[in-house]
Amino acid sequence: MGEIRIKKKDGPAVYHVTSRVIQKRRLLADGQREVWVGALHRAAEFGGVEVITYCVLETHFHILVRIDPAARNCDDATLVRRYRALYGESRAQWSGLNADELAQTLERGEPEAAEELRERLRRRMGDISEFMRTLRQRYTRWFNRAHETAGTLWAERFGSVLVQDTPWLVGLIAAYIDLNSVRAGLANLPEDYRWCGYTEALAGHEALCSALTRCFPRAKDAAEALARYRLLMLGKGAAAKGDGSGARIDPQALLEALKNGGELQPHELLHLRVRYFSEGRALGSRDWMDSGEGARILGQLKRPPPHRPVEVMDNVDLAVARTRTRYQAIEDPRT
Repeated sequence: MGEIRIKKKDGPAVYHVTSRVIQKRRLLADGQREVWVGALHRAAEFGGVEVITYCVLETHFHILVRIDPAARNCDDATLVRRYRALYGESRAQWSGLNADELAQTLERGEPEAAEELRERLRRRMGDISEFMRTLRQRYTRWFNRAHETAGTLWAERFGSVLVQDTPWLVGLIAAYIDLNSVRAGLANLPEDYRWCGYTEALAGHEALCSALTRCFPRAKDAAEALARYRLLMLGKGAAAKGDGSGARIDPQALLEALKNGGELQPHELLHLRVRYFSEGRALGSRDWMDSGEGARILGQLKRPPPHRPVEVMDNVDLAVARTRTRYQAIEDPRT
């Protein structure tokens, strides 16, 4: 038996969690990592969990999250929204309901059955164990269905460390996580690695950007906070690990970053965001997307993809209609 997991039950708490693939197999390749990231965000929205950052490698992943048990104290509208985030338009196997049917059951169904549903859903929210169970289970079911396999993908219980929720320490642990790709020799700089929270924050993910920004309360804005965070990462990454293992960041890259106050230059941001030029459904000005021809054409689709601004350069006004993720909502097993 493993050690009893430490959980804080009387307020928000930050956890650094890790999980490894069984037999150290490389089951998180490029396309699979995209699916994993989609599953991460869905599991987090369902559980009312704040993801601060993450890094997913081929054989394991790290996540830094803030969990608040108060996430369970939600109304029916929130329950339905979170249910839809996890299951999409599918019927969950354990309940036999899609999100619209859940809403109807909670509103007009038998009171006892409705309350049982509420409690069953709320038990899965605001808890680190339930969040990780949901994430690992959802990815496993997708992987087994996609590859026609069966069985677990995960080697053991996930690891979790309770972290004191102070900005400097949370920022330090986040930097350690976002540096994993550099230490593993997969990237020269953290921003060069696609499957981590820092890169996704730079690409415009508002929740991740906000979470990292709060680690630097004295920064005047998000751009300055991310610049300070980058200097922290590069400073740590340029130094050798205590045991001498792992790759290091080129000290020259650190010096260049120091000259620019840690801020990425426009051409570097363009390099990070250029994938939107080929991976979106449509790309154009915000007016074109909001009310122009782009909006008219996308409106012909049964499910028009959402769009949002893409910050490439100060004088470039662009928005992208995002490709719907390749992650398919898969029903949970009966429990």
